[in-house]
Amino acid sequence: MHHRQSHPRTTFSSAITLLALVAFTWSGTAQAQTFTQGIADNFVAPTEPVSPSAGMLSYITSVYSVPGSRPFDDASGDRWFATTFTNLRRNGPICGATLRMTVRNLGSNDSMGFMFMGPGGTPLATGWGDSLPNLGVAFGATGTINLNLAALPGAVNLIPTLNAQGFVDVIVQDDSAVDFVSLTVTQCRVDVYSKDTLSDVGNTPTVDPIWVSPDIRVCQTLGCVGHQNPEFGQPNYVYVTLRNNGPLVPVGNPASGTLLVYYTGSGGAAVWPTDWAPIGSIPVSLAAGATQEFFVPWTTVPAPGHYCLLTRWVSAQDPMTLVELPGSNTLNNTRWNNNLAWKNINVVNLTSFAPSSEFDFRLRNLLRDAPGTAALEVRIPQRTGGPSFLQRGQLILTLPQELWARWQHQGTGFEVVGERQVRIVNPNGARLEGLTLDPDGAHHVGVRFSAQVTDADQGKFEVELVQHSASQENPTKVEEAGGVRFDITVGQPANTQPK
Repeated sequence: MHHRQSHPRTTFSSAITLLALVAFTWSGTAQAQTFTQGIADNFVAPTEPVSPSAGMLSYITSVYSVPGSRPFDDASGDRWFATTFTNLRRNGPICGATLRMTVRNLGSNDSMGFMFMGPGGTPLATGWGDSLPNLGVAFGATGTINLNLAALPGAVNLIPTLNAQGFVDVIVQDDSAVDFVSLTVTQCRVDVYSKDTLSDVGNTPTVDPIWVSPDIRVCQTLGCVGHQNPEFGQPNYVYVTLRNNGPLVPVGNPASGTLLVYYTGSGGAAVWPTDWAPIGSIPVSLAAGATQEFFVPWTTVPAPGHYCLLTRWVSAQDPMTLVELPGSNTLNNTRWNNNLAWKNINVVNLTSFAPSSEFDFRLRNLLRDAPGTAALEVRIPQRTGGPSFLQRGQLILTLPQELWARWQHQGTGFEVVGERQVRIVNPNGARLEGLTLDPDGAHHVGVRFSAQVTDADQGKFEVELVQHSASQENPTKVEEAGGVRFDITVGQPANTQPK
């Protein structure tokens, strides 16, 4: 054996000394990715190629008289083995890594190690190494080495370096043969969620109503207080709160992913992804345990009107619990995925200058190929002894002709006041039953709030309009499919937005 250089030995020894002083603790589990180079064929010819980085090859040339790397299965003498695993953070931060390698020890003082070599052949970070006998492969023997990169001999943890560099060079010097190398990387699991309701802590399924998320709000100008209706003809901003402390995995890992925001017309049910148009997306990094609000600009509000919003946190660290299939029910997806949040809230200001306000509510048939039976409920939430809006004002619903013609005036809490119009008369709510929806149809109901604004009538009220219907997931059952909450302020100026 000839041409051995001392420099690499010094590097490995220093690595153990330096890294032993810096201990990092990482937690969390996720689906692992395994990267394999070479073939586990017990050194059978022909050889398989290696993939050393340019920096690794430059380094070998600078410290050893024989440049380049031997291939897999090559048992000739006096040549380094080197190969590089790259793009290790493709699915997010790394919390664990293990290496498996079969080696034939043909040198009395050969060793293996990990390096992090820059493009010019200069180390970017301190590596680690040890002799093959110390790793269980005696001189003249063949053995398989298994290493946990978070707990290497000498109390060395290379996980922080893997995260910082995103690659690792694996080397063996300089007479021994390598059959194959397998590196298994485990990304850090996180559970990031947005609240569906005020009491939501990230558990699934969420209890209805899940379409009034307090973690989504709209501002007509940056940094507003509370939630506003989007304003046509100007930039708006959708603020979303993300919480990296969900219940599905232990808290302790930083999160990285993408926040995506969508809108659809104001209404009850919605189909994914058909009914949703993108507003925008931003990359997001979130510290372990953090709760943070982000905003996505909304520069293209399509027209004056009222809209429902959907937010999606997408990350390989935090996959969806329920796959969002094309044509699936948005409410069902949101109920089972704490990565999703849905906000259907319209702000209504009734004043002496504008005593009425009109809205459009879409009844959406979630059945693609069959008529659907639906109910439209007027619900008064959180009433604790105070007056209902229906004791201070009026709510008129106007059905489209196709629904009116098929409806038999079934239900409670309303009276018919004209062609296609009903007035809600029960202050505790009402329900229109037996509405027949066209296959894959969208039917638009007019919603009109009005009030005589006097000092006695002033106040803040909530009214919910809720769709109940069958879905592809439950075609024989009429159940809550979505809705809109109207936050009504009576008596304040029209430009005052309630929280």
